[in-house]
Amino acid sequence: VADPNFPERATALLDGVVLSGQVVYAEVVDGSRRLRSPLSIVPPSRYRGDDFYFGDHGDQVYYISHPVKRADRSVILRLGFDESPTLGRIAAAKRRVLAAMAAFTVLSIAVAIWLSAVIARPMVRLQDAAKRVAGGDFHMQLQMHSSIREVRELNDHLERMRQELVGTNDRLQLEIREREVSEQKRGELERRLRHRERIVTIGTLAGGVAHEFNNIMTPILLFAQLALAELPRESPLAKDLMRIVAAAHRARSLVTRILTFSREMDLQQPRIFSLRPVVEEALALIRATVPANIEIEAAIGEEDAAVLGDPGQLQQVVTNLCTNAYQAMRRSGGRLAVRVATVENAADASVPPGRYALLEVSDTGHGMNEDVLAHLFEPFFTTRDVGEGTGLGLSVVHGIVTSMGGVISVESVELRGTVFRVYLPAATAFERARALS
Repeated sequence: VADPNFPERATALLDGVVLSGQVVYAEVVDGSRRLRSPLSIVPPSRYRGDDFYFGDHGDQVYYISHPVKRADRSVILRLGFDESPTLGRIAAAKRRVLAAMAAFTVLSIAVAIWLSAVIARPMVRLQDAAKRVAGGDFHMQLQMHSSIREVRELNDHLERMRQELVGTNDRLQLEIREREVSEQKRGELERRLRHRERIVTIGTLAGGVAHEFNNIMTPILLFAQLALAELPRESPLAKDLMRIVAAAHRARSLVTRILTFSREMDLQQPRIFSLRPVVEEALALIRATVPANIEIEAAIGEEDAAVLGDPGQLQQVVTNLCTNAYQAMRRSGGRLAVRVATVENAADASVPPGRYALLEVSDTGHGMNEDVLAHLFEPFFTTRDVGEGTGLGLSVVHGIVTSMGGVISVESVELRGTVFRVYLPAATAFERARALS
């Protein structure tokens, strides 16, 4: 070696390196000569021959070999370093990374919980509310409180849509109800029209039959009366002829009633008259024929209810309705009530708006079912026993009321009674004044 002091200086240098704190092995290889620091705590036998070892040899020492070039030659510097500080720093770094990851995880969970509370849950509630509205529950108000402006705006938009749907649904429901009511009214009017057309048809047929029957009965009655006039009263044939005449009169009376129903009789000129005296006169005649077990109540208002028509026909209406009422109570007894009033609008929906004179006849008899009510005003329809009625009374009433421009309605409940209401157009003040003049 050119420098005789190289070993001492190299050893001193290596000792200084070891004394720095982290180096635990230091040597210099100069050819075949090895100069090692006596301060090295790792024996040379533990030194690894490779250039670099770290953490996989069980002694917590890692080694490096580094060639050092000099002017005349190169030597190899071999150092061994304690792994503990590095491993400690690595462990600390791992702990910091794990702590950061844990903090990030906790923060992510907190953010997720916050997002769920602030965004997800309100959106889920809005979705559920939208589903309920789509399912037809239009009366559930959407009131979503959120600190996020977009969520509030979405809630406001959905609430406005819900309110519009509520308004549209209410209008549709109203239109449906109005249409149903209109369909019911139209069906009722069509039913009444068909019923009236059927009565008119039957009335026309009955009028023709009555004319022919009257033509047949006229010569029978005439010749029977002539024969009766020429026979002495003591003749045995006189009684038979009297029976023929009586039967012919009854037949002509029936013809008269049929013609009244068919409107083919020569009626009196219509005039304005008050209902009150006509009804009172009819009730006076009825009281004499009504059984004692039937109570008659009359409620005739002080206001003068005047109508345009034939007083005789109206008296027949009162008589027929009262007769029909007490016939329904002749066995069990009850109460027959007659009321006269002036009404501005009829309770019956089928009656057009206006001012009417109302004649109401009610009883507490056995009432009628739907089947009987459907045929009540048809000619020759009767629920009485054979020989007790002709079935023309209510048909005549219907014809008279219709000819006076009025409407007749009936309400009946089985075992509770029946109410007939006759609405006749009330005469105006002008019509009354013109009638008086």
